[in-house]
Amino acid sequence: MKTILSILSLACFMVSCTSSIVEEKSFTFDHATAILQSLEKSKAYTYAILDQMPDSLYSYKPTPELMTFSEHYVHNAIFTSNQLANRLNLENPFKDFKRDRDLNKEETRVEVDRMYAFMIQTLEAMSSEDLEKEIEFGKEAIPTWRLFNIVENHNNHHRGYSLVYLRMNGIVPKGYFGW
Repeated sequence: MKTILSILSLACFMVSCTSSIVEEKSFTFDHATAILQSLEKSKAYTYAILDQMPDSLYSYKPTPELMTFSEHYVHNAIFTSNQLANRLNLENPFKDFKRDRDLNKEETRVEVDRMYAFMIQTLEAMSSEDLEKEIEFGKEAIPTWRLFNIVENHNNHHRGYSLVYLRMNGIVPKGYFGW
């Protein structure tokens, strides 16, 4: 009898330990907060780069087939907004945008502002469940939160180009914000 009570006590203890472990593993990561924090750093770094290029060089491009300094940022703003709007069924802030010339420094910044505002507004309107929902991207299903990583990666790509453009004009880039 004593053995049976000991076994039952041990079994109850193991069940209570197991349920505690299961409860701990059900933690949900707060993707929205993490992405918003990353976006704030990205935005600050982007503006630091934009501010360093003189307005007179916003139409600079090293070779005819490359984008101008401004085009990199405007293209990124359009691409980012298109990806979010089309994949999440949202109103695109760039739907009527027509770029018929190179934009100057102030105009470029307005478009970058519009992109970041749209990204932040979109993220703040989403629930944790929305961010976990799967969407299609590149012939595969991904959680929605990864879409924000994808567009930020695209942003990094074009910001990297612009750093080279600064250096090609004798400007040593300042303002890198480590993560």
